[in-house]
Amino acid sequence: QCKVCSESGKTCGPLGPPDGPGVEGSDFVLYVSGITTERCGQENIVAYAAYCQLEAELDRPIAGYANLCPAMISSQPQEFEGMLSTVKHEIIHALGFSAGLFAFYHDDEGKPLTPRFASGLPAFNESLGLYQWSEAVIRRVSRLWDIRGGLMVRNQVHVLVTPRVVEEARRHFNCPILEGMELENQGGTGTELNHWEKRLLENEAMTGSHTQNRVFSRLTLAIMEDSGWYRANYSLAQRLDWGRGLGCDFVMKSCKFWMERQRQRRHSVTPYCDTVRASPLQLTCRQDQLAVAVCNLQKYSEELPLEYQYFERIPDVSSDQLSMFGGAVEIADFCPFSQEFSWHLSGEYQRNSYCRVSENQPGDTHTHTETHTHTHTHSHTHTHRDTHTHTDTHTETHK
Repeated sequence: QCKVCSESGKTCGPLGPPDGPGVEGSDFVLYVSGITTERCGQENIVAYAAYCQLEAELDRPIAGYANLCPAMISSQPQEFEGMLSTVKHEIIHALGFSAGLFAFYHDDEGKPLTPRFASGLPAFNESLGLYQWSEAVIRRVSRLWDIRGGLMVRNQVHVLVTPRVVEEARRHFNCPILEGMELENQGGTGTELNHWEKRLLENEAMTGSHTQNRVFSRLTLAIMEDSGWYRANYSLAQRLDWGRGLGCDFVMKSCKFWMERQRQRRHSVTPYCDTVRASPLQLTCRQDQLAVAVCNLQKYSEELPLEYQYFERIPDVSSDQLSMFGGAVEIADFCPFSQEFSWHLSGEYQRNSYCRVSENQPGDTHTHTETHTHTHTHSHTHTHRDTHTHTDTHTETHK
């Protein structure tokens, strides 16, 4: 039977039906529904998920649920892989990739990585609304961050520093001094800290938004193994090309620094880009050469925050407007990159620019089609219930 506490935590008691026989031979129970709920109507949410309960000895999640919002489920063949990766993304949150679970991670010997009180629980962070992890799991790191005007600011980031994650991050970026893998620092409560940093791992499936070509890389398998609850089969990891082998300057400095250094060397600024999206579109290829893409650099209606102003000059843009230009995906620190897109006719979806889906091949020519880049954004809320029963809800929205 569940034990539920009040919001103040002062009164607790049993709730719901008495204990049942359980599910024999199971490590994790996932409850799945497909119903239209009040939450489905918020910000065009596609799906949401949560871990429900942790077991007592090693704090491993043993139950979770996911709800898929029927109105947002696409039956288009071009959308199948994206929908499937959405479900996988939410399940991984329920299994362990969650800010609400970081304080409960264990080492390979089953010892907690975060110290516990006599109650068996770590300290509770009231401002974050979750249990506070130790520096054996996440550390706060300062980065020197180049911005417009030859200025430099200090950028404070959270870095996941568990052993396998550190090893995989250093190998992926070819940066032996990298402290670990940076977590998302934007997107507000739920997206922030619950995902990999979008600027550094653009199409990794556990970043905070779905833009294109999701892959579940060795880094995501590493964090699951570093939780102390799983063993990963790395042969099943998908190849992640974004940032691969680009070195410490790419992973530890701003995209402005990277782009300017590449220009000085007469090299491409890939994986970033610096072409303003305009009509007619200036088309390019996605980094893996499997989709037609367009640079998502755009003009905003107001100045971007100072730390996200990167451009000293843009062709045909006056100097007094440079501070308003940035990439369309905010949680990528407004760094612009080439992104696949879709065609719409009179507001109706027609096809997208991924080349390996037969339905995307050009048919009749439409003279009034519109092009759209899409971002599916993940947000998460945490509500502490009791010692080993938690609600940690993960929602995916389509913007």
